[in-house]
Amino acid sequence: MHKLRIMFFAEKVLKTGKKRNCSVIININFGKKEKRMRWLLATITYIVITVNFAAGQVSQGGMPLEIPLLKSRGIPEIIMPAINNNALRQQYEDDRQSDIRLKPFRFAHGFEVNISPDKDGLWTRNVNGHDVWRVKIKSTSALSLNLIFDNFSLPAGARLFVVSEMEQRYLGAFTAANNKKSGKFAVAPLEGDELTVQYEVPTGTEINGFIITKVNHDYMGILKFSERRPLGKVAGSCNVDINCNWNDTWKEVADAVCRIIIDGREICSGVLVNNTAENERPFILSAAHCYDRPEYAETSVFTFNYESPYCGPLDGDASNSVTGAVMKAFSDSLDFSLVELSMVPPPEYRPFFSGWDRSGNLPDSSKCIHHPQGDIKKISTDYHPPVITDFLSDYTPFGFLKVVRWDVGVTEQGSSGAPLFNPSGHVIGTLTGGSATCHNPVNDYFSRFHRAWDYKADSSGQLKYWLDPLNTSNLSLEGKRYFVGENFCMSFTNLENFDEHQNVLLEEGGQEAGYWGGTNELNITEFAERFSIPGDEQLYGVSLGVGLIRLASPSGNSEITIKVFNGKNAPEALIFSQKVTIKSLEANAMNFIPFDRIVEPSDTFFVGFELSNLHPQDVFVVYQSLRQPGRENFFWFQQDNLWYDFQQANSDGYSLTNVFELVACNVNESSPERPLVDEPMESVIYPNPTQGIFTFEAGQEIIPDDIKVYNIIGKEVNVKRYQHQEKKIQIDLSGNSPGVYFVRFNSKLGKLSGKLIYSPW
Repeated sequence: MHKLRIMFFAEKVLKTGKKRNCSVIININFGKKEKRMRWLLATITYIVITVNFAAGQVSQGGMPLEIPLLKSRGIPEIIMPAINNNALRQQYEDDRQSDIRLKPFRFAHGFEVNISPDKDGLWTRNVNGHDVWRVKIKSTSALSLNLIFDNFSLPAGARLFVVSEMEQRYLGAFTAANNKKSGKFAVAPLEGDELTVQYEVPTGTEINGFIITKVNHDYMGILKFSERRPLGKVAGSCNVDINCNWNDTWKEVADAVCRIIIDGREICSGVLVNNTAENERPFILSAAHCYDRPEYAETSVFTFNYESPYCGPLDGDASNSVTGAVMKAFSDSLDFSLVELSMVPPPEYRPFFSGWDRSGNLPDSSKCIHHPQGDIKKISTDYHPPVITDFLSDYTPFGFLKVVRWDVGVTEQGSSGAPLFNPSGHVIGTLTGGSATCHNPVNDYFSRFHRAWDYKADSSGQLKYWLDPLNTSNLSLEGKRYFVGENFCMSFTNLENFDEHQNVLLEEGGQEAGYWGGTNELNITEFAERFSIPGDEQLYGVSLGVGLIRLASPSGNSEITIKVFNGKNAPEALIFSQKVTIKSLEANAMNFIPFDRIVEPSDTFFVGFELSNLHPQDVFVVYQSLRQPGRENFFWFQQDNLWYDFQQANSDGYSLTNVFELVACNVNESSPERPLVDEPMESVIYPNPTQGIFTFEAGQEIIPDDIKVYNIIGKEVNVKRYQHQEKKIQIDLSGNSPGVYFVRFNSKLGKLSGKLIYSPW
């Protein structure tokens, strides 16, 4: 058996700001060829502020028709008036200088236009049985562009695409399924300062179908491409990603919170709320100041589940979006708004309808879940009661709750409209504004749900008419998931809090040989991730954490093939495959790929991809997390038509997991969200943070007296131990002070330890 000697080099930045180089040597046995190479674990600069919009709305998929070369020339170009990005940024900064301010995030300038297929652009007749209309829209120096449509009424069989040719990206197809009573339609931003609108109708069909009424010029740079960030800044470092908070209550409640793009120009946050009829009416509660005019709800984009799949700064997937809503209740002076979405978010979006509390009672503590700077979802915490107060002189007196000082995290521009929750996970307010920053986390103001309940007698000025249609007079209502049975969906990932996503560069003989998680010169052609989900689950799709994309030809059709295998110990029986064009994916972000049919695997199965139909100079890589010896391995790879378990193939016990997230439906609500601990020197603590009771689980026998809990200064604290099983025990921290604790297990095989956050509310 020959050995492949692999050396890892990692550069780590210490808390002191100094850098330290470290290396690890791993031997991998292939049994065929002897090769020598090094892996460089590159330090990744994570782009946490940027936003993934590429799959913005519910589209019908497909690709734009290709127009013959001779017919593709001379597309009319409509150019917007020149504007100065720097001047607009400075104006935005000037508007934010007040100590107490509103907190929407304005990123674009809107141009009023009137562009339609009956008078603009160019028609190309009879292209594969379709007449195709195209027009180019350009706004010089725009970092992204988005469009607003009116009179949007596509006939049956018609398709609409919005294409950024320079960036090799497109949105669509949008079809008659996207028609709304309002006739309004909005598309999410596409990077670059030029885009092409392509409208395809079956030959002989009536050509009119919409008017483009607004072109929005992004002067901030809200998309991640080319590492552009709003004002060169990221969301404050004190903010906490939602999936760093493992408390089950907040993981569920967080699914109700969404990011809102208002009329293509501003970003706010909002929350999906329940009503006493429990009839799934999709009401979104937010701030009134987010909508300059109530009718802007009709051209807003509401995005759910925009978050990192684990406790790490990886940009999420923004494909869980719904376009359009109708304003139901609105108040400038109390700053609340209630809209009803154009559709109920589908099961695969995993919508949760949040509960609320209108009692007016002040809780002992509160949390806010939001999208600061339009970033992935964050959670902020105040361990103290909010206070009833005024906001500004032109707002309703005593209509607001003030968070005097945040203990964890803050809110920022883009957080406007975000819900404030009491410890039970009930909405008690929505963010209006304030002066809190990471450097000075004080004085944020939330419109009181209690006052908005019956603020005005008319239904358009109160929440009661909409949220208590049965007139129950209930002071509170619990949140609820309505999709059950086959429609009950969950997300699954093998990533843990200790993981760090990264690209892995291979070198052979001092020369680059490709990537471990993608293209390479070592004939590693397929990559797979093991999952274990007991039950009769149905796979809806998979999100890939794509780390790198470089295509040799912008017009090429390079692909990967997504595959699902049954198999207990390795990928065995192929049960599903689906090709995906690489140019439809984004680097530095999660990319959701819906399966084109239901996939029903066995309890243990593998999801992965094969490099297929790639140009020799194309590069495609998925993020992975390298794990220390003793951690569980989930990564398998194929070389020379043989599958290898990564951990078994190397003699030093290192393991890998791919940055994948599955969406599965027809799952059991009690299905485990984390893998069982198999390795003797591995342990997990969950939920983390905890409200008091947490579980410590290890890969070996646990003796209760061998587990101790220490506070941050190293003093052992009193805890209760119960429900002890062979490898699992529950521990209760109740009665201790909130803060950071360390759990230590002095086992027969050695010491295991872990960090825990205790938030008793």
